[in-house]
Amino acid sequence: MLFKEKFKSNSKIFLDGGNGSEIANLGGEMTPAFSALATITAPEIVRQVHENFMDAGCDLITANTFSTTRHNMNSINKGNETKEFIVRSVDIAKKAIKNKGKENIVGIAGSMSNFFSLKENEFVPDPKYIPSFREEERNYKEAAKILKEEGVDLLILEMILDIDHSKILLNSALETGLPVWVGLSCCISKFDNNVIGRNFRAEKEKSLIYDESVYKEQPKFIPDDKIVLLDDIMKSLTNIGGDVYGIMHTWLVDAFDGLRVIKNNWQGPIMFYPEIHKFDTKTHKATVTYAEDEFTDECGKLIDDQIQIIGGCCGVTDSHLRKLISRYS
Repeated sequence: MLFKEKFKSNSKIFLDGGNGSEIANLGGEMTPAFSALATITAPEIVRQVHENFMDAGCDLITANTFSTTRHNMNSINKGNETKEFIVRSVDIAKKAIKNKGKENIVGIAGSMSNFFSLKENEFVPDPKYIPSFREEERNYKEAAKILKEEGVDLLILEMILDIDHSKILLNSALETGLPVWVGLSCCISKFDNNVIGRNFRAEKEKSLIYDESVYKEQPKFIPDDKIVLLDDIMKSLTNIGGDVYGIMHTWLVDAFDGLRVIKNNWQGPIMFYPEIHKFDTKTHKATVTYAEDEFTDECGKLIDDQIQIIGGCCGVTDSHLRKLISRYS
C-alpha cells in the first residue's frame, strides 16, 4: 500500500478537501447526483480541484465518484453510463497526478457513499431513485469493482450514518480486497445529547439554511431517516471489517464527541475531515464558517497520535489545507 511506511512511522497523511464544494465553486455543474455530472461536462474543473489540493500538500486525492452509483446516475438519466463516469473520474485524478509529477507519491481514493439522489431543490431523497436493498447492494458492488479495475489505491466510504445501508456498502467494498477507510458522519442529538449518525431533524447545529414554510418535507439524508447511536453504528461495522475509521462530513463542534466514540470502539488508525459550510437553499450558495487560521486552530484541538489521516469535507478549500498541512506536516 502506498502509505504503508507512513502508517508504520505514525506520520500524518493529508487527505484532500471538499471536492464537491470546490467543483461547484469553480463553476462545475451540480445536479441531484451531486457533482457527478461535472466529470463529463467540466473535466478540466475536476482536474483543477485535484491539482489545487496537491499544490496544498495533500498525499491523497479523492476521485469524483462520491455519487456515481447506478441508482444516483439514474436521476440524471445516465445510469447506463455508470462505468464510463467512474472510469473517467479516476482517469482525471490520474492525469492530475501526472501533471504535477506526483506519480507514486500521491494516491487516489475511490469514493463511495450512502448518498441518495435528491428531489429537485429539496434535501430529501427522491423516491423515484431509491433502490431496493438488493439493487443497492448490486450497485455498490458494481461501483467498487470498477474502481478497483481502474487502479485506485483504496476505497473511502463517506457519509456513513446508519447501520442498514452502511453494512451493505462496507461489505461491497471489502469484497474488492482493497484497503477500506470508513468515514462516519455524526451530530449531537438535540433530543438527548447523545452522539448519533448525522440526522437533519436531530442535529443541534443546523447545517441547512432554509424556509420551513417552503420545504414540503423535513430534510433527511437517507430514506429511512432513523436516529441511530454512533456507538451502535461503530460496533456493527467494526465487526465486519475496515482498515481505517474516522469522522467526516461533521461539524467541528460535534467532532470531539464523535471521535471519542470512534476511539472507544477502534484501536487502529483514525481519519478526521470535518465540514465547515452551511448551504442556503434560497441563494443556492454556501457560507464557509471557518477561515483558514480558525480551521487549523480548531482541528489542532482534536488531532492526536491516533488520528493519522487529516483533511476536510464540504467548504474546506486548498487554502484551508495549505495552512493545516504547513502546521502539522
